[in-house]
Amino acid sequence: MKHTMVYFGNMTHGTFSINGDETPIVIIHSIDEKAIIDPDSVEEIMELQGFDSYLIPDEFTGEIVFSRAFFKGLSE
Repeated sequence: MKHTMVYFGNMTHGTFSINGDETPIVIIHSIDEKAIIDPDSVEEIMELQGFDSYLIPDEFTGEIVFSRAFFKGLSE
């Protein structure tokens, strides 16, 4: 059983495109919980805990960026 870091929180997943080059992107607005778990249990945890979305950084091949709201939340 492989365990990996998973971020749960409020995130926007999409594709960023410039001049026809497309790159997957996730914008992190908040990280409500970090967990080292079996990736196969992510959907179950999301449903049980009511999280909006998740990110597995080790498996994501696109760009990860943080929103202004994320940084504002750090200073509160």
